[in-house]
Amino acid sequence: MKYKIADLIVEMAPIYDESIRLAEPFIYNGDRETDIKLKISYDYVNETAAKPNCLSTKPQLENFAFSNVFNRAAIKYGVMLVHSSALIYDGGAYLFSADSGVGKSTHTKLWLKAFGDKVHIMNDDKPVVRLYDDHAQAYGTPFDGGSGIALNENYPLKAIIFVKRGEKNSVRIPDSKEIIQKLYFQTARMVDRKNAEKMLVNIENILHLTKFYVLTCNMDVSAANVAYDSIVRQKI
Repeated sequence: MKYKIADLIVEMAPIYDESIRLAEPFIYNGDRETDIKLKISYDYVNETAAKPNCLSTKPQLENFAFSNVFNRAAIKYGVMLVHSSALIYDGGAYLFSADSGVGKSTHTKLWLKAFGDKVHIMNDDKPVVRLYDDHAQAYGTPFDGGSGIALNENYPLKAIIFVKRGEKNSVRIPDSKEIIQKLYFQTARMVDRKNAEKMLVNIENILHLTKFYVLTCNMDVSAANVAYDSIVRQKI
C-alpha cells in the first residue's frame, strides 16, 4: 500500500488494525513513484513484546518500528522528526518538544482549554518538519505515541518550543548551541554516517528557517496564555 507522508510517497504494509487505522488518511492513489519503502522486523516486535518489562502492545511496537524506519529514511529528503506535540493556531504549527514525561502534551491541552476551537493538535508525539529552500513545513504523520492523534495535515512551521517544568511560567530565547543540543535528542538517532551528515545539515538549515523558544511552565491554564503572548504575539 502507498501512503503520502510529508509529501513523500511511502510504501508500507502494517498488519495490525491500529496501525492500519492511523495510516488510512494518508493512503495515496496517485501515479507518483515510490520514494521510500518501509520494512520492519516482526521478530523485533514479537521479542520486544515478550519482555517482562514491556508496557507496549504489538500494534504499538509495529507503529513505533515503522516510525523509526521512516524517520531515518526521510532524512536525505530534508525531513526531520521533532518529538513534540504539534499545536496548530491561526494556520501555523507550533511544536512543543520535550523528553517523555515532562508534559508537552499536558501543556498543549491547556491551549485547547484556553483557546477552544481556535486551536487543535495535528500530532501529539511524532510530527515531522520538511525543510525547503525558503521555509519549513510541519507535517502530521501516521505515527503515534499513544494519544491516537495523527492527522494528515501540514502547516508552515512558526516555532519550536522546548518545554521544561517549573513553578513559574516564563519564556526565553535559547542560543544556537542549546538549540542544537536539544534538537539532537528530539530527532531521529542511531543513524549511519551518511544520514548523520545529512541530519547535521538539516539541523543547520532549520536554525535559519524557524524560531526557537524555551518555555518553563506549570500545569495551570495561565501557562498557555504566557506562551501565547511570548511566542505567538512575539512579546519577547
